[in-house]
Amino acid sequence: MDEALELARAKDTKERMAGVERLHQLLGASRKSLSSSEVAALVDCCMDLLKNNNFRVSQGALQALASATVLSGDLLKLHFNALVPAVVERLGNAKQPVRDAARRLLLTLMEKEKKE
Repeated sequence: MDEALELARAKDTKERMAGVERLHQLLGASRKSLSSSEVAALVDCCMDLLKNNNFRVSQGALQALASATVLSGDLLKLHFNALVPAVVERLGNAKQPVRDAARRLLLTLMEKEKKE
């Protein structure tokens, strides 16, 4: 996951998109829980990616966070105060795929909270 996070932090947009895609693939295929440091690194990286002008990068970051929500247990709760406003802001994005990904992430967060 560290390599994917490094790619996602790259300056080049193509590298960022590749990193975001790799993150989404890794998290979607993973069955093991994320550690506290992995969750913190992922949230930190994705918060920056959500501000990116490329809608595919923002969309990928939202999808990666949705996948991470399932694997993070209670660890993601520590980041709710920063994460939720940034995701809600993406609901106003000009691109429909980004708005859909933001809505799905919020629903995933609420469903997870409801179960616990």
